[in-house]
Amino acid sequence: MSLDAPPRDRVGTARLRRVGGAVGREALGALVAVTLAVIALRHVLATARVALLWYDGDSVLLPMVVRSIQLGQPFEWAMSPALFFFPELPVYLVCSLVTGSPQQALALNGVLVMVAVYALLRAVANELMPSARRSARIAVAALAVGFLTLLVLTESTATATSLELASLLLTTTYYYGVVLALLATAALVLRGIRVGRASPVVLVTLGLVAACTTASNPLYVPWSGAPVVVTLLLLGLARRVPWRPALWLSAVVVGGALVGYLVRIPLGPFVSLDPSTYVHPELAGRTLGFFASLTDVRAGTALGDAGLLLMFVGVLLSVGGTVWGWRVRTSRTVLVASVLPLVTIVAVSIGVVVAGSATPRYLEPVVVAPLTALVAVCELVRTTVRRTQVHRPLRGVRVALAIGAAVVVAAGVALAPSTLRAVRTAAYTPASCLDRWADGRDVVGVGQYWTVRPLAAYSSTNIGLLQVRDTFRTYPWLVDLGAYRGAEPTFVVVGSGDVWSTPVEDSLGAPASVTHCTGFDIWDYAGTAGAARLREDVVGSAEAILRERGF
Repeated sequence: MSLDAPPRDRVGTARLRRVGGAVGREALGALVAVTLAVIALRHVLATARVALLWYDGDSVLLPMVVRSIQLGQPFEWAMSPALFFFPELPVYLVCSLVTGSPQQALALNGVLVMVAVYALLRAVANELMPSARRSARIAVAALAVGFLTLLVLTESTATATSLELASLLLTTTYYYGVVLALLATAALVLRGIRVGRASPVVLVTLGLVAACTTASNPLYVPWSGAPVVVTLLLLGLARRVPWRPALWLSAVVVGGALVGYLVRIPLGPFVSLDPSTYVHPELAGRTLGFFASLTDVRAGTALGDAGLLLMFVGVLLSVGGTVWGWRVRTSRTVLVASVLPLVTIVAVSIGVVVAGSATPRYLEPVVVAPLTALVAVCELVRTTVRRTQVHRPLRGVRVALAIGAAVVVAAGVALAPSTLRAVRTAAYTPASCLDRWADGRDVVGVGQYWTVRPLAAYSSTNIGLLQVRDTFRTYPWLVDLGAYRGAEPTFVVVGSGDVWSTPVEDSLGAPASVTHCTGFDIWDYAGTAGAARLREDVVGSAEAILRERGF
């Protein structure tokens, strides 16, 4: 009697091996992505860029939201046109639940965003490279994230007003949600184009992405929605993609964005400024000069030159992929994946200038959109080489990629302990000075935006801080107005860089005491006539704003 396994058992064993191999390869790709995220995070923590990640007035928004929720304050937030309700706030809430400090939650959030970028590029690779090996699709997605990580490694300043755009993805308030939606939209559109018809699942998912993202942040429309529609219509007119899926996908993107705008209507009380207030076409010339000066500043260092070169390479990938894909009449998905980033780059660049916006972070798609073009160019190279007689010697590429992955993982393992230690021991020293001064007392104070916000996020919960303008009127910007209700402020935080329209002492009189801390002073008005003036100006103006907003 034969000892060989029955045919059915052999088939089952082979299937298990295939599944195990697939899981192993996917796990390796995810490990490389996590490692790249850790490398990017470690670089940010080791440079002045850490201030933008943890202590910038904008970056501490979500820690302040969570703190407000924990204190049981009314949810009466005055946001910017970006509401951060999807996906930023839910993701950060989860991160805060599994970590012990705002710094730890912000760091974890940054790592998750980079991993999400990999996952979405992995989905893009599935649509662009259906005939390639699984390992090839994983490698290309990891290569794209590696390209993004290289860009992060060239960025090291503490300001958001620069052309250092890739590292903004690690922060929670510089629009990573729209960036992820941009990549998700691209993956869904490519899916619909590849199969030749948009399935109900793809259409519903695409509509939800467009609606939820637009409701939270209207930047989705110029960053992703409009470029997708323009790309599909142009390629439809050129007869390079079928009209049926192109029209369906375009209609769903437009419809989803319109639903998102409708959802924003009942959310109106949370919005501090209408997006139209950001459009100033008369400043277009000045905006061009502004970005030219930023480019000069960026080119002032070797790392800055490297960053600009990588950004230029991204643009070249989009242009080259478009020309190459058009000439060889490649698959329509590869062509869409090349043209879409190019349209996005052109639209965003022209849009920022025409809008007269001196805000570099609105150019963030310029460094992210080309990642899909990178995947498309890799597929063009793969299919071109396979038609020649040299594809066998080029199997050495697999060895090179394996070595590269090993080097990346080894670097990540080496950096992980110091990264974890930096995150675990992070502390905002100025807040400690404020805590010592309060000495456990329940106190409320006021201060200007850039000075008071990191203190509000990192000081003890017995300390309440309200942000005000230079006139001591409430400044309703990225702050919970509910915290002003019935507040009794008794001290002023005066930052070293603050400018007051009228000197503090002229407005409130002499303080009872002044305590000096690093970067700011604490002017204590408890028991003086200045405290009553603070309550009248700050709380009174806040109550007027609350009534105006309908809270």
